[in-house]
Amino acid sequence: MQTELFTQFNQLNLSRYPKIKDQRLQAWDAADEYLLQNLYSQKTKLKNKNILIFNDSFGALTLALNEYKPVSMTDSIISELAIKENSRTNTLHLEQSSILASLTKLDLVYDYVLIKAPKSLDYLRYFLAKIGDSIHNETQIIVAGMIKAMPKTVWTILQEMLGETTTSLAQKKARLIHVKPTHKKSTTSYPIHFFQENSKYIIYNHANVFSKKSLDIGTRFLLQNLPKFNSLESIIDLGCGNGIVGLNLAIAYPQAKVIFTDESYMAVASAKLTAESNLENIAKHLFVTNNCLDGFDQNSSDLIVCNPPFHQSHTIGLHIALQMFQQSYQTLRTKGHFVVIANRHLPYYSHLKRIFGNVINHANNRKFSVFLMRKS
Repeated sequence: MQTELFTQFNQLNLSRYPKIKDQRLQAWDAADEYLLQNLYSQKTKLKNKNILIFNDSFGALTLALNEYKPVSMTDSIISELAIKENSRTNTLHLEQSSILASLTKLDLVYDYVLIKAPKSLDYLRYFLAKIGDSIHNETQIIVAGMIKAMPKTVWTILQEMLGETTTSLAQKKARLIHVKPTHKKSTTSYPIHFFQENSKYIIYNHANVFSKKSLDIGTRFLLQNLPKFNSLESIIDLGCGNGIVGLNLAIAYPQAKVIFTDESYMAVASAKLTAESNLENIAKHLFVTNNCLDGFDQNSSDLIVCNPPFHQSHTIGLHIALQMFQQSYQTLRTKGHFVVIANRHLPYYSHLKRIFGNVINHANNRKFSVFLMRKS
């Protein structure tokens, strides 16, 4: 696995985050290289310009352009930690405001806006609306992505919200889209909400949250098959998304403190809105943007419920789920329980059995399994 990124701006040693053994994927792609190559051709124009970077997964763009003090906006605390870790590896100094969370207000007007095409098109719409008041008529907007990850809808959205687009030739299966901002659509409908089925609960969602307009089938199956417990003091909704599972647990166990945690700033903000809209008193509950359970006290929780992701941005893998499983074992008190909802095609059972010993297949249908573990 290659870790050296050679650009005309500088040479970087980059790693994906979190670091895993025998990592086979590099921390940048051909779209990053193509965008940096394009920018270098106008290097003299970059000096003293305000540069905004959106959706830089591991810091390839942010750190290659470090001498120009760009601002990098992300919804992922994992991406934020990756950029910071890679900056230390390369002895590069980041400004205090170098990295902004996705819901942060933009205070500057930008001359360059560099976008790595996100997986969620609603998230792209949200960002384009967000920059409407932070660009001028001569702002250079460049969208970069691998061809397989950029559907034709991307062009439609850019033209609808900003203006005319021109597209580069493909290079190493990557493409650049240049956008001339002739008009700006700076309104967004997010956050939106729906009502949980057969209930009065309002579920809120920001733009980059999974299943924004209705209950997804996996969560529905989990809620229908949540095991019942006698008494609980501390519950963690791990990978909380919009907070619907944590909300139902808070209602079922009103004496318990629920910690809603996710790596997405928008997910945690959505979960907080969901809790505030349905619970009388949320003061005892916590809302934490975090990489899995990093920093959580060991032996501190009675129940952890988890719907683990099996992808990181456009990349499929099990490493995040496995980190969640291992850290959940450490965070649970003795006799504490771990509940996992999983797609049946994923090989979670063997990993859970290795960590917890005994795994109960609590519920199944054609697509999903609900596993129940108890820490001995």
